[in-house]
Amino acid sequence: MKRRVVPALILATVLAAAGCQETPKEARNSVNLYQVGDFAGAEAQLRPVIDKKDENYVLNNCRYGSAAIAAGDLPGAENSFMAAYNVMNATHVNDSGRTTGAAVFWEGVKVWTGEPFERAMAHYYLGVVFLIKHDYENARAAFQNSLFKLRAYANVDDPKHYEEAESSFAMGYFGLGLCYSRLGRDDLAQANFALAEKNDPRLVGVIRDVQDPKTNAIIFVDAGMGPRRAPKGWYNEESAFGPTPAEAGPIGPAELIVDGNVVTHEGETYHMVDTLAMAQEQRWQDIDTIRKTKAVIGTGAMAAGAGVAGYGASRHDAGTALAGLGIMAVGAAIAASSQADLRYWETLPRTVYVLPASLTPGAHEILVRAGGSQSAPLQVNIPPASPGNRQDNVYYFRLLR
Repeated sequence: MKRRVVPALILATVLAAAGCQETPKEARNSVNLYQVGDFAGAEAQLRPVIDKKDENYVLNNCRYGSAAIAAGDLPGAENSFMAAYNVMNATHVNDSGRTTGAAVFWEGVKVWTGEPFERAMAHYYLGVVFLIKHDYENARAAFQNSLFKLRAYANVDDPKHYEEAESSFAMGYFGLGLCYSRLGRDDLAQANFALAEKNDPRLVGVIRDVQDPKTNAIIFVDAGMGPRRAPKGWYNEESAFGPTPAEAGPIGPAELIVDGNVVTHEGETYHMVDTLAMAQEQRWQDIDTIRKTKAVIGTGAMAAGAGVAGYGASRHDAGTALAGLGIMAVGAAIAASSQADLRYWETLPRTVYVLPASLTPGAHEILVRAGGSQSAPLQVNIPPASPGNRQDNVYYFRLLR
């Protein structure tokens, strides 16, 4: 009896855990509203659950932060991205119980902290929030933390052997350069601008413009939809991000329109990030073979169990046959538990544009065109320059298509 019950219980537990992978209703509704441009509605859907300390705490706060900054709710965006930031930068987030549960049953019991590219983007958003508030010191800290060390793997099948590599996140270096230039540390500003340009040589024009004393407005634009995560493998034991940049097509140009006139330079490159490309790079992903290992072990156990069961049946030995069936059930349970964690940050953009501008003091109407989409117009008022106290007027737009 035990030989039948124990594998059945294991299998039931695994299947129940795998069923938990479905995105909760509040998050699903929020993402749907976000993707049709109802940012305030997306916020409202998630507001009841963002303080819930569970395995989706960080992910829900990232989702909420995306909606809040797009809806113009700066305090909401700051609070949610700071909550995500604190957990992402904490140690021992996934305690031994959660880690064991992930190893034995399903990875979804672990607290989601995102792939490296998702963590870098969360820090970017927090930096933008502080830039809008003219808080260059806290913005500097956020951009600094977006540049954590990456793992450079020599072989995708050998994740135990890697070297630590410097980050290639050009946006992080650009943000640091911008903050240091506004804090009066030109030496550090130039060093970080140089690193930004090294990682993406196309940024030379943007870097030039933000250092121009006449520049008094910087517009951050998120456009398009970021990578999506889907299962792969016999037991869905792996996951893959798509589409690739080639499948999605090239990133189109961006234009800043002020009072009906285009003020950006034709042919200038303003995009700083391609999340689809980052999601395809090995160094921007966490490589974890435990799912593959469980899939291999489970398949082997099922094969061995089938052999034992066949042997017992051929010898009319019911006990041996049942033992073989038990081994098969355990193998099936292990294989089923290898299902990958498919959670991801659904509201990330395809790309980030940075559009510097020099605007005369007074009222203006600004809007952005990029990737076949145009924003709603935003009414802004540029204050007169204050001698010796340079503060940028920073704005944020979210374009979905």
